Amino acid sequence: MHRPSGYNILIAMAATMGSLTYGYTNAILGNTLTKASFFEYMKLDPEGPGAQHVQTIETIWNGMVYTGGILAMWASPVIADKFGRLALMRFGGVIGVIGAGLQAGSVSTSMLIVARLIAGAAMGICAGTVPTYQAEIAPPMNRGLIVGLHASMIGFGNVIAGWVGVGFFHTSSQVGWRFPFGLQGLFPLALFLLTFKLPESPRWLCMNDRSEEAEKILVKLHKRKDDPNHEFAHREMHIITEQIAYEKRTKLPLRQALTQRSLQRRFLTGWMAIWCTQCSGVIVVLAYQSTIYQGLGFSAFTASILGAVWCVMNFVGNFTGGVLGDYIGRSRQLVIGLGVNILLLTGLCVCTKIDNKPAQTGGAVFTLLVAFIYAAFLECPALVYSSELFPGEWRAFGVSTSISISFVGQLIFTVAAPTALQSIGAYFYVVFIGLTALQFVIAIFLFPNTKGITLEQMSAVFGDVVVDMDGNAEDPSDFLKENHEADTLRLENAGMGKA
Repeated sequence: MHRPSGYNILIAMAATMGSLTYGYTNAILGNTLTKASFFEYMKLDPEGPGAQHVQTIETIWNGMVYTGGILAMWASPVIADKFGRLALMRFGGVIGVIGAGLQAGSVSTSMLIVARLIAGAAMGICAGTVPTYQAEIAPPMNRGLIVGLHASMIGFGNVIAGWVGVGFFHTSSQVGWRFPFGLQGLFPLALFLLTFKLPESPRWLCMNDRSEEAEKILVKLHKRKDDPNHEFAHREMHIITEQIAYEKRTKLPLRQALTQRSLQRRFLTGWMAIWCTQCSGVIVVLAYQSTIYQGLGFSAFTASILGAVWCVMNFVGNFTGGVLGDYIGRSRQLVIGLGVNILLLTGLCVCTKIDNKPAQTGGAVFTLLVAFIYAAFLECPALVYSSELFPGEWRAFGVSTSISISFVGQLIFTVAAPTALQSIGAYFYVVFIGLTALQFVIAIFLFPNTKGITLEQMSAVFGDVVVDMDGNAEDPSDFLKENHEADTLRLENAGMGKA
């Protein structure tokens, strides 16, 4: 298998400052809600007569971040397509710094609600733009690894938030919750600064008639000692320019394009892949892990440590998933993940219903296993999958709308979780078991294999005409039977030898 250049990995890693922004922002409130000094400053009593009011406020805080993300995701493709992927990441960095500052400086519940909305907008921008950018700079054989870095660093952002929460758990002053909120601004600030050094997406440049500049970037991205003539980059550039030229000649307005069954299937597949992550129930564990662990009988401090360990398992799982996807394929990963998740959620549900020490330990173990399996076999492959399904002209829109499904799910389930955990308890997991089982069946029959296929040749997978290496428009079924293996081999072995 071809290995990406060190420069390619470095560029993809730099973009993950947006992923860290997403991960840290998404997790930090859960730790804040364990601090008595926070509730005292906000004049809230989570255990007294006003407990119901506090629960409502917490739900709004959690919901606002996803609301901001949804709004930003549906608006951001306009910027990404007109001004470029880097311009949108730069804008997300600015919004992220503002959101972090407002959260750290919040003086009332209302101000924090607005701050969470703004921080959520930054999350949404980063969630859609980073994987789009990474997919467009990645070699086809390593797209799982490169885009998987996005998922890995989302998990690492959760890790940082978790352990920052542990470190400041016993800090009784306002610093104990203001500093963790303020630290959030470090990642979008780094993203903003790095975008001035990153190369623009070569595919976006080609779509905007800047092919010469795009080829120079591709050569630099794929430069390797065992490919002195840059054959790999030139061959990929040939595929990109031929397919984009064809798509420009046949482009339709969005309303007409969405009447095509092939594009409908792409969107449905992207949306369903991301919906798999929400059916897992993980977002409820992440947002309310302190409540869940304390419900299992652990102290608040032990619950915060378990939450941090959970985040570590999530990070390790995401990295594992990125490496694994290039070997077994994203569709197979998702099927495996959904099947195993059903078993783990069943075990967690049973342990939650039994009131003894072994069951408490078992419940904690199941939550950690859920974190790993979710990351390695659901979150990571779903993010990679959604970033590679769409044609160039609709990629920013397709990826953003697909990932917005996760924000919709997070909004629904985090708003419902407090009431559900209080009223039906462990049976709330049965809802996710049922949803996961349904997705398991859908994944088996709907999700096609995309491993090793270039973004441009992905058209053949969904029944669209594709341009082969010789510049000929091919029927998709004929292309997949006759040309795909040869073309991939010619691209992979272009001056590379075997890795």
